[in-house]
Amino acid sequence: MRKFLKVFGVLIGLLLIVSLGMFVYTARGVGKDIPLEGRSAVGLEDGRYQGEYEGGRWSNKVEVVVEDEEIIEIIIIDDMRLTTSSFSQEIIENVLTDQQTDTDVITGSTVTSRAYLKAIENALEPQVE
Repeated sequence: MRKFLKVFGVLIGLLLIVSLGMFVYTARGVGKDIPLEGRSAVGLEDGRYQGEYEGGRWSNKVEVVVEDEEIIEIIIIDDMRLTTSSFSQEIIENVLTDQQTDTDVITGSTVTSRAYLKAIENALEPQVE
């Protein structure tokens, strides 16, 4: 019986450690301020532009398609961890509708929203040749 209690105690301890680790990983960066500049495609030539945001679990990479100085498509190349496609599509739709990154973020997911918007901004950053 004692051996069973020791094994049970060790398993519970491991479960607590793993749970705490997952909580710390997912909560890291919450409250983080990701500055946005409100970029658009005005002044950009037609083409495909890639941008990324590096920020732990919020890291993502996108491709923005520009035609006639308008954003016509945004493709997620490397998505962030722990998110859903419906969420990312909502942010993309907001940018396509507003034609800029100065758009509404999704309530309750501000850091995630801003991480996607920052990657899009980085794609739209004027290219220096």
